[in-house]
Amino acid sequence: MVRALAGAGLIGATALGLAAPAAADELTLDFIVDVQVISGYAGSTVEAYTYLANDRGLDIDGWSADFTVPDGATITGIAGDEFADGTERPDEGCALVTPQRVECHTNATLGHTGNVDTLFEVALPAGVSGVIGAATYTVTPDEGEARSAEADVTVLEPLEPDLVATLGPGFDIAAPPGAAFDQVLEVTSLGGDMTGGSIDLSLVGGVTLTGITGLDLVDGATRPDEGCVVVDAQVRCHTNATLAQGATTEVTFHLLMPETAERSKLGDATVTVTGDNGGKASDTQAVYLDADPRVLDVTATPSVAGAAGDVVEIVVDAANGGPIGVGSRIVDLEVPEGATIVGVEGFELVDESTWPDEGCALLSPQRVECARTSPALLTGEAEQWTVEVRLADDAEAGELGVAQLTYRGGDEFYEAETVVAVTGGGTASGGDGEELPDTGAGGTAVTMLAAVLLLAGGAAMTLRTRRA
Repeated sequence: MVRALAGAGLIGATALGLAAPAAADELTLDFIVDVQVISGYAGSTVEAYTYLANDRGLDIDGWSADFTVPDGATITGIAGDEFADGTERPDEGCALVTPQRVECHTNATLGHTGNVDTLFEVALPAGVSGVIGAATYTVTPDEGEARSAEADVTVLEPLEPDLVATLGPGFDIAAPPGAAFDQVLEVTSLGGDMTGGSIDLSLVGGVTLTGITGLDLVDGATRPDEGCVVVDAQVRCHTNATLAQGATTEVTFHLLMPETAERSKLGDATVTVTGDNGGKASDTQAVYLDADPRVLDVTATPSVAGAAGDVVEIVVDAANGGPIGVGSRIVDLEVPEGATIVGVEGFELVDESTWPDEGCALLSPQRVECARTSPALLTGEAEQWTVEVRLADDAEAGELGVAQLTYRGGDEFYEAETVVAVTGGGTASGGDGEELPDTGAGGTAVTMLAAVLLLAGGAAMTLRTRRA
C-alpha cells in the first residue's frame, strides 16, 4: 500500500492499490469519508482534519471534494498547499469559492487500499462561544455517487491569560557602588493571549533607572498608553502589544547602584505584570550593594594611668569610612584584675540578667558589654563610648595589665588593647598608708617611676583588628 501523506493535500495525491484478490467485476466503489470535530478559542485559527479512504473497493479514478464551514468561520488555507487562482473548481487542485467553501478536484487514482487526508485552516469568530454550526466534507468520484461527513464547529470561550513573570538574571543581584547593572523581565502567557498589559517595577535603596530596552522611557507623571515613566521610585509601564499564548517577551531595565547605602541589602525589587484582559503575575529579586563589609576604623585609648583609687577613662572610637552603614554594634571591654568598671558615660549599667537591646550590661566587675542597634552608623559618621574604670585602693604601682576590647559592627569584629597602669601604690585599707618622712630621694623615685610607666604604657599600646 502507498499512502498520500498530509500536506500533499488532495492535489496530485495518488495511492496505488495492490491487485484485488477477486476479479475486478466483483468489486464496487466503496470508500470512507470523514471530518473531525472542529473546536478552538474565539478568534483563533485551527486545523480541520478531513479523510478519504478506499475501503478495498474499485480504484477511484479522479474525484471532487468540497469542504464547507458555517457562517462566522472562514477558511484561510490548506496545510502544505495553496489555493488555485479563481473561484471555480479547478481541474487539479482546490479553489476558495467563498470564505466558507472550498471546491477541489484531482485526476489521481486512489487504489483499493489507498487513503488521503487533508488539513484545512479555519479561523473561528471572536465574540461568540458554543456550537456555531457544522462543517461538511463531501467526496464525489468522477464515476460514482457522492458521500459526505459532517462535524460540529465549536467556539470555546477565550482563555484568560495565565501569566508567568520572572525577574533576573538570578534570584538576587549585586553590583559595586555607583555601578551600572540590568534587571531583565521575562513574561510568558501560558493561557490565552494577553492583549496589552501593565508593568510595575519598584526601585529599591536609591537605585536609579537610566534606560529601558523593549519599551520606551517617556516623560510624565502618570502611566502612559505606550511606554514607561518613573514616579516615586516606581517604574510604571503600559503596552498595547499582544502576547500570544505560549509566547515570551522580554524587557530590560538599565539601572545604577547608589554610591552609599544604609546597609548592603538595598531591598527586594518587586515587579508585577497585569494583563488588560486578565491575568496577573509577580516576581521579586533581592538587590545588594557589593561592598566590603569591613568599613569601620575602631580604636581605644592606648594607655591609661592613675593613682590607686582613681577613676580613669578608656575611650572607644568607631568611624565609618566605607560605602555602607553598620546596624548593630556591640562593645565588649574587659579590664585586668586590680581594676573594676564603674560606669559608661551616658548609659546606666544593668546586670547580666536584664541584658538590654540598647544599653550596657555589667557581666562581671571587670567586663561590660554595650549595644547600639539604632540608628545605623552611616557613611562618614562616628561614635564614641567612654568607659569609666576604677583602680583598686590596694593596687600596687606598676602595670596592672591590658584591657581587651572586642567591637562587633554588623558581622565584622575589631579588636584593640589599652595598657592600664597604677602610678602610686595603695594599702589593703585604701589610700597611700602612713606618711613616711620625705627624704627627697623617695619622692624623686616615685616621680621617675610614674614617668617611666607612662612612657612604657604608650610604647606598649597595640591596636589589632581582625575579620570575623
